[in-house]
Amino acid sequence: MSLGQAYRNLKLKHKLMLLNSLLILISLSILSYMSYKQGSERVNTEVLFSTKQVLEQTDSFLTYKLGKIIEISDSIVLDSHMNDMLSRPVDQYSLSEQLRDFQNLSLNFSSFQKVDDIVRIRLFIHDDLIYSNEEQMFFKLSEFTQSPLQQLLLDNVGKMKWIDDTQAIPALRDPEQKTIHSIRFVKNFSALDDKVGVLNVDIREDMLQEIVKRANTTQNGVAYLQNANGTVIVSSNETNLQRWLLDYPTVQHIASKSDPWQTLSRGGENVLVGSKAIKGTDWQLVTVLPLQEMYSSSAKLRNQTLLIMAILVVAANLCSYVISSSITNRIAVVIRKMRKVQSGELDTVKVEATRDEVGELVENFNYMVGRMKLFIEEQYKLGQEAKNAELKALQSQINPHFLYNTLDLINWTAIKHQVPDIPEIVQALSQFYKISLNKGDELISVENELKHVQLYVDIQNKRFGNSILFHSDVDESLYDCTMLKITLQPIVENAILHGIKENGSRHGAGEIFIHSYMENDTMVLCVEDNGIGMPAEMVDRFNRNDFHDKKEGYGIKNINHRIKLFYGEQYGLHFRSSPGKGTTVEIRMPAVPLEEAI
Repeated sequence: MSLGQAYRNLKLKHKLMLLNSLLILISLSILSYMSYKQGSERVNTEVLFSTKQVLEQTDSFLTYKLGKIIEISDSIVLDSHMNDMLSRPVDQYSLSEQLRDFQNLSLNFSSFQKVDDIVRIRLFIHDDLIYSNEEQMFFKLSEFTQSPLQQLLLDNVGKMKWIDDTQAIPALRDPEQKTIHSIRFVKNFSALDDKVGVLNVDIREDMLQEIVKRANTTQNGVAYLQNANGTVIVSSNETNLQRWLLDYPTVQHIASKSDPWQTLSRGGENVLVGSKAIKGTDWQLVTVLPLQEMYSSSAKLRNQTLLIMAILVVAANLCSYVISSSITNRIAVVIRKMRKVQSGELDTVKVEATRDEVGELVENFNYMVGRMKLFIEEQYKLGQEAKNAELKALQSQINPHFLYNTLDLINWTAIKHQVPDIPEIVQALSQFYKISLNKGDELISVENELKHVQLYVDIQNKRFGNSILFHSDVDESLYDCTMLKITLQPIVENAILHGIKENGSRHGAGEIFIHSYMENDTMVLCVEDNGIGMPAEMVDRFNRNDFHDKKEGYGIKNINHRIKLFYGEQYGLHFRSSPGKGTTVEIRMPAVPLEEAI
C-alpha cells in the first residue's frame, strides 16, 4: 500500500492531527533552529574569547614568574664583587680571602633562596678554589665542563638555557623534588671569552605545572610547555598529552602569527590550538582544546531547545487531539449508528445539538432513521407475509432524494474540509443506493447488478485496505437480460465476511470472480471466492435450504426464496465448496431480455 493510499485510509481525526502536527513541528523546528543558531554562535564566541583570555593571562603570569628568576640570575652574574673573586688567579687569592668570599656568597645565595619560586642556587667555580667541593651551593667547574651541558651552553653562547631534570647532570638533581634549571656562563668582565663559572638557579617543577594547568579549560584538553628540542617541560595532564602532543615547528609557526590560534584535525577530531612564545626562554606555551568539548555549552543549549520544542509539540498535539476529537467523535457516533442500521437497529444519534456541518448531518440522519422507523411500523401493521412485497413496499416509501441530498451534504462537507477519501466513499455509496432502489423496480439489468456489486466491493476495499480483488467475466450478451435486484451483492458480502476475512492463514489479497454460462434458456451466474470454504455437511444443508436457526445464512436463504418465488422452483442457488479451497455459488434464472420483461 502506497503512502498516499495509507493517508487516504486514515480516519478524519488522525488526518487532522497529522496535518496539525506537521504544521506545528515545521514551525517550531524553524523557530528553534534560528534561536539555537543565534544562541550557540553567541555562546561559542564567548567561550572562544574566554579561552584566548586564559592563554594570554597564563602567558603573562608565566613570563612574570620566569622574569623574576632571570632578574635574580642577572643580578648575581653582574655582581662585580663576585666577578672579581672568580676572575682572580688562585695563586693571588689567599685562603682567608677565599673563606671570607665563600661566606659572603653563601649568605647572598641564601637570601635569594628565600624567594618562594627559587628552590636553590648553585655555582660551578674553578676546581682550585678551596670551597669548590662544598657540593651544596658550590661545585667544581670541571664537573660541568665534562658534561653535555657544556656544549649546550656553547651552542647558545650569551643565552640562558632552561632544562629539566632529565637533561641535568646528577649534581643538579634533587631526588626529593623535581626542578627546572636555568643555567648560564659567568664571564670575566675583563675578558668576555674567559668563562670563570656557571650559574644554576632552580625553580619548582610543580609551580610551573600549576601555572600551565590554568591554560587548559577543558577536561580532555591539555596545556604544556615545550622547548626548542621538542621536549615537554611540564604538562597539565600526561594522559591527554600523549594524545594531543604537537611537534615544535607547528607550535612555533602558530605562535608567530598575529592570531596565535589555529584549528587542526587530530585523530579524526577537530581541536583548537593556541601557542605563545615565553619571553626569555626557548619555550612555547601550548594549549590544545577539543572543539566538541569547548562548545559543550552549545550542545547543552541545543538539548534544552529540543526539550522545550518537544514539550510544546506534545502540548500542541494534546490541544489538537481535544479539538479534532470534538469534531470526529460525533461523526464516529453517526458512523456506528449507520452500521447498526445495516443490521436493522434503527437508533437515533443522541449528541449535543449544534449548528455546524456535523450537527446538520446528525439532524438529517436522525430524520432519516425516524422516517425508516415509521415505514417499518406501517409495514408491520399491514401484516404482509411475503418478504419480497415487504421490501418493495418499504423501498417505494423511502424518499431517495432525501438520501441523495444527505450524501451530497456529506460529500461537500468533506470537500470543504479537504478530506478526499470521504467524497470517494460517499459517491460510491450514493451510486450503490441508487442502483439498489432502482426507482422502485424489482427487476434490474445484469449490467447494473454487476455495477452494484463492483460499488459494494469498492466500498469494502476502503474499509479493508484494498485487500479484495474483484474480477468479472460475464458474457456481454447477457448484460441486457433482467434479474432480481440485490441478488449478487449479499452473496459477495457473504464471501467477503465469512469466506475471505475468516481465512487468517492466507497471504495476499482475497479474490472474488463472477462469470457466466448458458444452459438452454437458463442464465447461470457463478460467484467464486478463495476463502476458507465450507465442510460438505454445510454445503449439503445450504443446497437443501435447511438452516439450524434464523440467523445462519439468512441473506442467502432470502435470495434463494425470492428467486424461486419469482421465477419458479426449478431456479435458485446451488453451492459447491470444500474446506480451504473456497466456495462457488451458482445462480440460475431465466435469460429474459430487458425489453421483453417491460
